[in-house]
Amino acid sequence: MPSELHPFTDFHKAGYLYLLCCWAAFLSYCVLYQTDQFIRIWVRRRSRRRNRYRKRRKLLVDDVGRDGDKDDDSDDDDDDKIITPLQIINDFLRPLEYTVTIPYVATMISLKHLIGMTLFSIINVIFCYFAPFKLHPEVKEYEWPIAGIIDRRGAYVCMANWSFAIALGTRNSIITSMCGMTFEQLIPFHRWVARVGLAETFFHIVYRWWEGAAATGKWYDSFMFNEEYFSGSVSTVGYMILFFTSFNYIRRNYFRTFYYSHLLGFVVGTAGAMWHEWSCIYFFYPTCILWVLDRALRSYKSWCEPIELIDIKQHNEKVVHARFSYAPLKSFRPGQYFFTAFLTGSKEDDNTRGWQGWLQQRFDWYPMTVSDVYNRDIAGSQERAASIHIKTLGDGTRQLMENVRDEPKKVDLRVDGPYGPRLHYIDYKAVALFALGIGITPALTVLKDCIERPDHQSRVRRVFLIWSAINADEVQPFVDYISHCRAYPSSVQLNVTIHLTREQDDAKCAQLAEALDCKVVQGKRPNIPVCLDRIANIVGHRNVWVHTCGSVPFMTTIINEATRHKFDFHHETFEF
Repeated sequence: MPSELHPFTDFHKAGYLYLLCCWAAFLSYCVLYQTDQFIRIWVRRRSRRRNRYRKRRKLLVDDVGRDGDKDDDSDDDDDDKIITPLQIINDFLRPLEYTVTIPYVATMISLKHLIGMTLFSIINVIFCYFAPFKLHPEVKEYEWPIAGIIDRRGAYVCMANWSFAIALGTRNSIITSMCGMTFEQLIPFHRWVARVGLAETFFHIVYRWWEGAAATGKWYDSFMFNEEYFSGSVSTVGYMILFFTSFNYIRRNYFRTFYYSHLLGFVVGTAGAMWHEWSCIYFFYPTCILWVLDRALRSYKSWCEPIELIDIKQHNEKVVHARFSYAPLKSFRPGQYFFTAFLTGSKEDDNTRGWQGWLQQRFDWYPMTVSDVYNRDIAGSQERAASIHIKTLGDGTRQLMENVRDEPKKVDLRVDGPYGPRLHYIDYKAVALFALGIGITPALTVLKDCIERPDHQSRVRRVFLIWSAINADEVQPFVDYISHCRAYPSSVQLNVTIHLTREQDDAKCAQLAEALDCKVVQGKRPNIPVCLDRIANIVGHRNVWVHTCGSVPFMTTIINEATRHKFDFHHETFEF
């Protein structure tokens, strides 16, 4: 170890106190969320009991005059939403849901989160300058700290931030159940908190590099000045690898590079930090234990849970369709997703996989939304199965397309999930689904559930589907799913509008409109403000839930327009 362990210096206390404050604030939100959920469930159950009572009462009414009054008495639910403490806070903060993009910082961030992160950064600065907020017994009055003190306080506050960021980046942990926010919803906070910590440790790195250069006379010798400096350099290299491969462009187009470097950078950076300063273990070990348990649970679910790849085929030049059965599908809820790994090579000949297959099975995982979940008849019994549609967007999906095209029978599948929130769209009178391209997949599961769910289990009475695709060929793989919802006997009214932005064939547009009994707009993208204005006019109230999945500009526009109309919304987050 570079130095003797001193866990109770003022620098350590600053980090401990800061971490304690972070967890106290987080746990306070968890208490509020759990109270909110209790109230929501209680109100929903009371509403269902009241509806059952009203239906029994109607059966006893045989007088025509009295029966004619049933509309005034039988409105199963008012247009008002379920009012809970968290809902009141969200309504108050609704104007701050307006979303913007900050290059190299956040692809999508609301004003309320931007304000929150600004206050969070200010709190970090206060801790770096003033923590532990108590003068040393030998110091009579406060003195403005020198750079050599601020940089060390910043380093310990940084460790607290990164410890918290690890907890926010685990898929399976008690954290998500406590706060009600799922893995993909916590990922933006994971990135923001980690970057605040990076700014703090960057000052520490630069100052110590300058100090080492002054001691050695050569700037490049400062990286290996002694064991403490060398271990700090190792940690810096690890975390820099992690940081510079985390930008949106790399995550979007080279997911494998991002994923592998994230694991490598985390292991090297954390090990180097503990070597550099042994007391880092006090900050890292609780959340590192959570991370190890998370990896163990993910390994069990993906390797030990039985899964059957029913079939996999290529729909067109850009879409692959796979169907599989998987026991955890019993707990699936519309809008959720799985992490999947597609392996190449037959099960009988493991040598065909080689080291690449071994690497794929353990690390090459991609988030995929589910387009349909259904019951499959197997020897007289019902088995849950699911469909996923994968579009070639990055290096991994392009390789999958090639494998399916060449040897589909040698493609195997591993699945981890389901993940994602339990969406509360059934509490709303109207649901608006906006999709761009392959973003239709999560909307289809929500649409199917709204149509098939019995009336007494849902308030939904109208669904709007607005889908923007390039051409009719991109829509074709999903025609059967929309046709099923059209043909299903349901009291829910369904309005479907499909925009084909680059389709030149008028006949294909006409055939699609006839097949789906929908409106097809040729050569134009949806005008989001006009669409939401029309929905507001048709529905006539604010009890509307909006769902969107697509590109960042597309979702940003919808979120901002939904905010203007005071609609509740949910957007898919796959910028892992």
